[in-house]
Amino acid sequence: MRKRVVAISVLLAAAAVFFLPFRQVVAFEKEGRVAAYIPISQGDTFAIRYTHSIHRSDVEETYQVMADGTIEQIALTYEDTAVGMPANAAPGETFTFRNGKYYITGMERKFPSILLSIGRVVANHRVVYKGKTVALKTVIPPGSIVRIKVARLSLVQCWKGVNLFG
Repeated sequence: MRKRVVAISVLLAAAAVFFLPFRQVVAFEKEGRVAAYIPISQGDTFAIRYTHSIHRSDVEETYQVMADGTIEQIALTYEDTAVGMPANAAPGETFTFRNGKYYITGMERKFPSILLSIGRVVANHRVVYKGKTVALKTVIPPGSIVRIKVARLSLVQCWKGVNLFG
């Protein structure tokens, strides 16, 4: 009887290791399934960089992972103030121009998740994290809509998704 209890305990512990969500990530979900992720900690930042469809210049949106599980946009960097881009900052934010780029900092725009359509032609969406850059189209088909959110993944879910920086 004791051996059976020990065996069941070992099996339950193993199941917990494989199936209980433990790793905090920024998940890129396609059709409700994690297609890619970034292992990340509270306070870490990451950016989405893309080529603006009209200006054909890069835009970078910087986000921070918050303690409450939200994603907060904290900065925006771009090269042109024409169609679709702000010409100034909102109250409480700072708007600067240096080295040929516009910067809006001090942003505090919180989102529970972000919907992103992976560009087919011009956009070339990339994720920037700790100085490294990965093109999303290498792991998610262009034209796909993904939901970006903070989540916890189990070991099994981590194996099924693509660690963008691992």
